[in-house]
Amino acid sequence: MRLILLSFCLLLAAPAGAEPAPGDVEAIEPEGSLWDYIEASTGVPPSEEDLEAASELAEERFAEQSLLGRGPDTSLYTDPLDATDPLHVSSIDPGEFDIPVEFNDAVAKWMRYFLGKGRKYYHKWLGRSTRWWPMMHAELDRQGMPRDLVYLSMIESGYAAHARSYASAVGLWQFMSATGREYGLRVDYWSDERRDPVKATASGVAYLKELYRIFGDWRLAWAAYNGGPGRVSGAIRRAGSRDWWVVAERGGLHPETQNYVPKLMAAAIIGKHPDRYGFADIDYQEPFTYDAVTVEGSVTLDVLAKCAGTDEETLREMNPALLRQATPPDGETVVYVPAGSGEAFAARFAEIPADQRVTYRRHRVARGESLGRIAAHYGVSVSELTRFNRIANPNRIYVGTELIIPVAGAAPPPVAVASAPPEGSTPGRDAARAAATSGATVHHTVARGDTLSGIAARYGVSEAELEAWNGLSDANHIEVGQRLVLRGGAPSARVASTYTVARGDSLTAIAARYGVGVAELQEWNGIRNPSSIRAGQRLKIYTPAAVWTTHTVRAGDSLGRIARRYGCSVKDLQSWNDLEGSVIQPGQTLKVRKG
Repeated sequence: MRLILLSFCLLLAAPAGAEPAPGDVEAIEPEGSLWDYIEASTGVPPSEEDLEAASELAEERFAEQSLLGRGPDTSLYTDPLDATDPLHVSSIDPGEFDIPVEFNDAVAKWMRYFLGKGRKYYHKWLGRSTRWWPMMHAELDRQGMPRDLVYLSMIESGYAAHARSYASAVGLWQFMSATGREYGLRVDYWSDERRDPVKATASGVAYLKELYRIFGDWRLAWAAYNGGPGRVSGAIRRAGSRDWWVVAERGGLHPETQNYVPKLMAAAIIGKHPDRYGFADIDYQEPFTYDAVTVEGSVTLDVLAKCAGTDEETLREMNPALLRQATPPDGETVVYVPAGSGEAFAARFAEIPADQRVTYRRHRVARGESLGRIAAHYGVSVSELTRFNRIANPNRIYVGTELIIPVAGAAPPPVAVASAPPEGSTPGRDAARAAATSGATVHHTVARGDTLSGIAARYGVSEAELEAWNGLSDANHIEVGQRLVLRGGAPSARVASTYTVARGDSLTAIAARYGVGVAELQEWNGIRNPSSIRAGQRLKIYTPAAVWTTHTVRAGDSLGRIARRYGCSVKDLQSWNDLEGSVIQPGQTLKVRKG
């Protein structure tokens, strides 16, 4: 953990020696720190907010290690008020809470931590709490859930929207990318909605609701939020009990999960009466208030800020999910603007000519390149590249990082929506089939938001075939307007599957999850308005056979066991195989999507 903290400091330090001109230094290879790994894997340079939030979370988790697996360390404790009853045990009233709160040695241990070594962190968390509680309480009320679940977000992230754990859980509710996507959050090149405070809260509450439905006990549900429902189910079996405290003692859970429930209870007890425990002079933040507006296609933050009558920094702070200083090029995006500015925003935005919006090219940094050379190649300035890509130091870029290059362009063309095609058929795939039969060649003109994988899925061919037919050396670098050749040949077969829309799902998130286009989903399912999907609706999806495998059910198999083996969810298996329940039989063949 100390190495992790050191890596943050190294990344913030400027290179030694004479200061070169901005953008003149060649790209360097990642050196192995946490943020090197993140940037290499996501292509997104960390912002100052990212570094600060992640550093704080790592530091706090390191401080916690003094408690995990040990008894209370009274040397860490600072008596806040009363020497005879420093934890105010006699004043704790479980009836004040709408979640189960108990007091025992495990809870006392965490209270002593928050009032001792962890006091400085809890002090910060209280200051941020007022920014998010009104929004969180409203969502909890909407879903019929206990309001005091806000303390789960507190112990997960310290109420920092930019928080990222060493395991790459992100945001106020610390979603892993797979779970975030499962609950309707977009996580891709353009956007990471785990950082979106409103959407992530809706998804976090929905996930907790599902865990409570599974386990019927909030303590078990919290443990499952931390350790995973499969591990908690296994712990229940090993303990031979559904009593949380028995499960924690006998179930063989990881110490972090064992401590998670008493930690949450301790946070709630102190948070209900912070003054009782000596927390004073808290700099409470103003509530997060906003108007939600919707924009189509890619628009840069500077344009959005002008329409909202605010500055880019304010808009960036309100929309931490936007990774590329712009809305994604595909579909509609909800943007948060200052409260009361929504109507004026809509009026101003409607007046912006299409050719004054911005499209992008993507560029992966190669060995020997510098930001200055890249900027000169595309006819933009180094300052533009650093601003659009959130680069703190233009002389420190990494080989493999993906940059967005701002290029003036037109708005995306309208989507033509047709009625649902026959099973296994799409216009693009039919064209490819015709080419295969006749030996002819068809073409695809790259549109904004297109990816090679999405184009390959649309035409029922492989990415490797597209690369070979078009002499592409970099599959991640295709440009708007570029014409791709699809030669006659045997296109890859496609597999039909279904997906049941969950609450909070968007067509964009579902398309990203399956590697297909939003327009394709609309076309296959006869959807005219991409915002009109509803929970429970079943969507047809056609993906290349190469991305699927099969599993033959054996004696003793369960959907949960199969899901763990293939790294998917039970819900995925049910959706892919049109299963109403969880009953499966030996010899039954199940479709499983790879990756």
